[in-house]
Amino acid sequence: MNETSGHAVTLEEVAAHVRALGDLMPKAPPEWAHHDLTFGQLRLLYLLGQSGPVSIGQLAEMMGVAAATASEFVDRVERRGLATRSHRADDRRVVECRLSDEGANLLAEIQGARREALRRLLAVFTADELAEFDDVLQIMAGRLSAASPSSTSKEGATQVNPGTPPRNPAGHAGGGPA
Repeated sequence: MNETSGHAVTLEEVAAHVRALGDLMPKAPPEWAHHDLTFGQLRLLYLLGQSGPVSIGQLAEMMGVAAATASEFVDRVERRGLATRSHRADDRRVVECRLSDEGANLLAEIQGARREALRRLLAVFTADELAEFDDVLQIMAGRLSAASPSSTSKEGATQVNPGTPPRNPAGHAGGGPA
C-alpha cells in the first residue's frame, strides 16, 4: 500500500485509480453476452432467480414498473427461453413467472464469470493486503448499513456518519505494507 500520511486523498484521485483498474481489465465481452440482454432484462432474471416464482403484479412492484411493462419484460426473456409463465394451480387468474433451466444456467454462468473476475483482481494482493482490503470493505458495509432513512437531511439526502478514520489493520504507520 502507498504511504498516505500528510496527503488527504480526494474522491477524484480514487476515481482515477478505479478508472485505471478498469483500463487494465480484459476488454472482450464475457461468454454470456451473446444473449444480448438489456439491463432491465438482466434485472428481471436476477429478481426471478432470487424470488422464485412470482406473479406479474409482484414482479411489477419489485421492478417499480406497471404490470404491462413487467409483462413485456417477461415476454422478451420468455421468447429467448430464459423464463416461463404458468397459471397458479390454486388460482388460475394469477400468472406466475419463473426462471427456465436455461435462465438459471445463464445466471450461474454470469455469477461464475463475476467470481472469476474478482478472483483475478484480488490475486494481486498478498495475504496481509487481502486481509486489510477485507477490513476496509467491512468498515464500508458497516457504515453504509448504519445509515438509516431517519438520518436524512432537509433536502432528503441520506447522511452517512464517517465516524473515525479507518484503522490500519496491519498496525503500520503510513497505511500498511509498501
